[in-house]
Amino acid sequence: MAEADVNPSKKQKTGENSSAPTAQAQQSESPKPRKNEPKLFDTSILLPHEYVCMLRPRFDYELENSILGDDGLEEDDIFREYIKESDKAEESGTILRPVKDHPDWKWVILWEGFETFLTYKRRANYCAPDNFQMYIYNDFNGYGLQELMENLMVAFDAALKKKDDVALKRMWAVISALALWLNEVDTGPYTGCEDGEKTKDLAELMGCALLTALVKLQEADELKPDSTFIDLPFVISAMLAWSDDLDKYGIDEDATAWRSHAAAYFKKAKLDASKGVASTTKLLEELDDGDAKSSSKDPWGWAKLLKKYKSNYGTKIGGTKYDITKMSRKERAKHAFDGEDPLKDVPDQALKDGTLDFT
Repeated sequence: MAEADVNPSKKQKTGENSSAPTAQAQQSESPKPRKNEPKLFDTSILLPHEYVCMLRPRFDYELENSILGDDGLEEDDIFREYIKESDKAEESGTILRPVKDHPDWKWVILWEGFETFLTYKRRANYCAPDNFQMYIYNDFNGYGLQELMENLMVAFDAALKKKDDVALKRMWAVISALALWLNEVDTGPYTGCEDGEKTKDLAELMGCALLTALVKLQEADELKPDSTFIDLPFVISAMLAWSDDLDKYGIDEDATAWRSHAAAYFKKAKLDASKGVASTTKLLEELDDGDAKSSSKDPWGWAKLLKKYKSNYGTKIGGTKYDITKMSRKERAKHAFDGEDPLKDVPDQALKDGTLDFT
């Protein structure tokens, strides 16, 4: 991982008097300033469960390029072309605008889901010792990513239990954030973590969360081509794309059995593959014999599986144990290469608020 400087960023607010765009934070690396910066959009007017336009995810650009094989671009060229395409999209005044104003834009997400994605993308940096010029122990980063995944599963379970008018959208916001996050951050430390059983159990749990969410949408008659959950093709295909090569790391069998079922829901709903990620058609062709269950209250056994996971790895899962910004200054200094707190110049409040960003 490349060396990074850390500086506290201004908190991305969505409340009153906020006009902070967060589209650039979606990109894997910071682009250079453009000559014609787009006018800042007041994100405070966005509703949590309103669909907004986002940049085309970088992972999809890379997926499309990989499909081209020998005709594809080199890695450096991919990044340059991606930044060029992203700049053009931002300059068009589309990004972070309501989808209702840009109905033909492909890349969409619930605003709450996008905010969750940005938060977890930032927090993924917090559990990587290399970012802080520190060494703690092998697989610390991997365990940190597992912890973040657990936090998202806890959030999903909480949303699942809600019975209010926006319960479905709150639940789906977590799943959409998860699907984007898994593809846009480096999950290599997770797949290579020494605790292989936990890695596999988490993959199974996240897949079960997706299937459970799809059942809930199906029960609400929202699993269909004209669903109000307009990112269905993207979310399902993104989860399939992320998990496509997990078997290479020994993450298979029960851990990935959900994939064929997710594909079955996609096919049963007659969703448009062109609205999914670049490899959607190929992924769907490769996944057969799935079951789009809908018969019982909890057909995929989410409650039972979560209970089993908690019994194996602690009743209280998730948390911030692997969040380096939450360590004491003394603890960080202990593990730093130079013996000093790498965040010595960062105010305590910025660390408490979780607003530290990497530039």
